[in-house]
Amino acid sequence: MDVGIGTFTEMDFDEAVEATRKALADRGFGILHEIDLTATLKQKADVDIERVLILGACNPGFAAQAFGISKDVALLLPCNVVVRESGGGCIIEAQNPGLLAQVISGGLQNLADDLSAQMRQMMRELTR
Repeated sequence: MDVGIGTFTEMDFDEAVEATRKALADRGFGILHEIDLTATLKQKADVDIERVLILGACNPGFAAQAFGISKDVALLLPCNVVVRESGGGCIIEAQNPGLLAQVISGGLQNLADDLSAQMRQMMRELTR
């Protein structure tokens, strides 16, 4: 199973970030935290990389259902969504929800499948 579900878009970085935020919000996700990986690596390790932003996204309804099935799901929340500059556009990737069902036993498969379908649809919408 792939670790991420993603797409390439010709949007510039700032546009891709805003489009990703909107697409997540449209699906009931909030952003719990953001990590500017580019700035962090420059500041902490003096390493220059392309622009990379990690959005810690959480859909409270999904999280509550999953937590009700297994408390271990808290170890894998929030779901990281990454926007990364690449070759004249951006790669947008979300952590594959199917990993939850593979890593944690106990009935998460249906929830993971539903959320994976939402992520795939979101990526199709962000592709251009």
